[in-house]
Amino acid sequence: MLAPTGRNVGSEARKGVIRLSFLLLASACASPTWGQQPSPTPPPDRLFQDELDLQASLNVVQGSGARALGMGGAFLARADDATAASWNPAGLSYLRLPEFSFVWLQNSLNSRTTANGARTRDERSGNAPDFVAFAMPYDAGRVSGSAQISYQRVISFSSDRTISDPDQERSVASAGGFDVVALGTGLKLSRTLRAGVTVNHWFNGYKQVVIRDDRVVPTRQTTNFDLSGWNYHFGLMWSPWESLNVGGVFKSGLITDVKLGRTRIDAFAPGTATENVYALDDVRLRLPGAIGVGASWRPKSNVTISLDFTKTDWSDGRIFRFFTLQRTELDQIDNPPVPSAPKDFFRTLPYPTLNLAIPQQDTKQVRVGVEYVLLRQRFKWPIRAGYFRDEQFFRTTLESPGDGGAPAFNGYTLGAGVIVGPMLFDVAYVFETGRYPNVSADVLTNTSLKSHRVYASFIYRHQRNP
Repeated sequence: MLAPTGRNVGSEARKGVIRLSFLLLASACASPTWGQQPSPTPPPDRLFQDELDLQASLNVVQGSGARALGMGGAFLARADDATAASWNPAGLSYLRLPEFSFVWLQNSLNSRTTANGARTRDERSGNAPDFVAFAMPYDAGRVSGSAQISYQRVISFSSDRTISDPDQERSVASAGGFDVVALGTGLKLSRTLRAGVTVNHWFNGYKQVVIRDDRVVPTRQTTNFDLSGWNYHFGLMWSPWESLNVGGVFKSGLITDVKLGRTRIDAFAPGTATENVYALDDVRLRLPGAIGVGASWRPKSNVTISLDFTKTDWSDGRIFRFFTLQRTELDQIDNPPVPSAPKDFFRTLPYPTLNLAIPQQDTKQVRVGVEYVLLRQRFKWPIRAGYFRDEQFFRTTLESPGDGGAPAFNGYTLGAGVIVGPMLFDVAYVFETGRYPNVSADVLTNTSLKSHRVYASFIYRHQRNP
């Protein structure tokens, strides 16, 4: 995942910048092509050695699970299975049997940018475990509920990516993700009111290697980004009638501690290369908070219709004490290279755009979904469909920086499942597409994006002996 999405998206897209995948800071670079002469000055895009891309993965209220995402992710007021903590922890109160849940994600993203007849292609794909949880119900006097411990990969960086245009090509190999271990509980406080809370520990990060052999001086950069932090989620569900649920969730923002280590190797000629290495353990990353509300109606016992609205405060996203590495020239180093090779520091940058010229903006998302359950003897066959409209955090630049609006992508989902005794199997397909123009240096560019995600879920509900 790479791409400084909030800056002049047109020109950056020509460099292969701006696309999806759970968010990624990267390093821009390449593998050696030997025997070429050095250029006299470093490349001009040092800051954007790290390029972020959270397109099509922006809404931190969004949870996990094939059932929920088959309904377009409209699940804030209907969360009633083992994935509930990732949507609305109040829904954990519906669980009356011990439950185990596992979710797997396969995803790909393709984009095309055209400018003056030239086309840039950006293609990536990856897969990873998305969610694992165990929940146990309990009773406390007149209050009943359930406790859960879960793991979720909120933003995945595991992918292989190729960015190419008529002038250059780069390959990106990424692994890891922003992971969360959560301890939560949901309580049924009365016949109509439920509440829940989770405490979440964010950890892990990513390692990324970017290789570019298209430059006069080929370059290879490695980034190790490790984070750690805490936040909490609080949710409510209200059922004024048995067929209607109204839900709300608040997810606090957080400031994470980051250890950032970077290595850059520039190959001037066979056997002649420079290395720039630096690390800091006091980088800070501020991730946004979010709020969401939803309603879910069951006109019949086997029909569910849901609608959600969420808002994520991406305008508050910041990274502190961020740094990039310049290329070390042959006349700047001793032999062997010294660890104090040139580097650039930035006190505060927007996150994830890394561009002070264009303000980030909060994102809004509307989701709607329906589920219909076919009943066939001892089997239940849920069928689901959904739609969502996903506003992006970056602005287009049609006249001057910051003047453009935020593009919105459209998503369409399908899902199905089978329930056999204590076991539930579900799959969901999520297709998201968007298109937007930009103007940079009087050049009009047009970018189109298509994202494909497949979720597979397994839930086991342990039947207790009478």
